[in-house]
Amino acid sequence: MRSIIFIAVSLMPLSNANAQATLGIDQYSYMGTGQNSSMVPVAHYQSSKNWYAEARYNYDNYQTFSLYAGKTFARQNAFSYALTPMIGGMTGKMNGGSFGLNTELKYKKFNFSSQSQYSIIAATQNNNFFFSWSELYYQPIHWLYTGVTLQHTRIYNTEAKYEPGILLGFSFDHWSFPVYSFSPYASERYFVLGINWEWNYSKSQHRKADPHELTKTDQ
Repeated sequence: MRSIIFIAVSLMPLSNANAQATLGIDQYSYMGTGQNSSMVPVAHYQSSKNWYAEARYNYDNYQTFSLYAGKTFARQNAFSYALTPMIGGMTGKMNGGSFGLNTELKYKKFNFSSQSQYSIIAATQNNNFFFSWSELYYQPIHWLYTGVTLQHTRIYNTEAKYEPGILLGFSFDHWSFPVYSFSPYASERYFVLGINWEWNYSKSQHRKADPHELTKTDQ
């Protein structure tokens, strides 16, 4: 099974104190050794009451459409967090259902995010799999962030596979541009390039939003 992509740096809001709804559209591209060049579009929406929905294509497998729904539980403070349990299904080349959890933690200029899922495949349990994408990054200034990332994949009754990587990203207004390099010192290294866009809608005002607004250093 091919590597799976996580919408890592198009971050969910840590708080909806201003009754904001959020819409995000992300596009990821795979390039490198052992990787078929592919596009992975993902769209996500969070309502002003923290209900969350996410649609993916080519994410869980090639030519497979996935749809997830859940609710975010968040708090913004000196130490901020957001937890989004989800349930969903997939159809196409791969058919089945998934249970997932999106996690985000923030302390000062450090951010940790993770997306985990366990998928049950309809054809045979031998294709059931667990997957998580975790990353830790540091954001010295609001338009630049860098860190490390790790993919963990385990297909039913097989050895777990770990893929470490490094991350460099840039954000401008409501756009962000992450670049990942996985297994950078191995012959099978590959890259993932992202283009992410996010829009916030408030009942009191309608404005464009910086995807990393909540990770900027307080002035």
